Amino acid sequence: HSFESYGLILNALEKCNPVQEAVLISMAYQIGVSGLSKFKNMLGHCAEGDFEKASEEMLDSKLARQTFNRTNRQSQMLKTGIILPYYGD
Repeated sequence: HSFESYGLILNALEKCNPVQEAVLISMAYQIGVSGLSKFKNMLGHCAEGDFEKASEEMLDSKLARQTFNRTNRQSQMLKTGIILPYYGD
């Protein structure tokens, strides 16, 4: 992958609060950084600060179909920027 695809991740991270950063980092652990870089629409929405659309993109993915509960929780945290009670505080 080129730096450009990783640039998308970096641009997205710049707009994230710590909870949203943790979601992207968790995704990178689950599917790899190169896998995360394929979420171009989601990352683009994050970079624009539109976390509602970013969370919708996250749910419209193969990842969500494979691990729905986890992805649903993470999409909620991406949208709100607030950690869910499921993870403690």
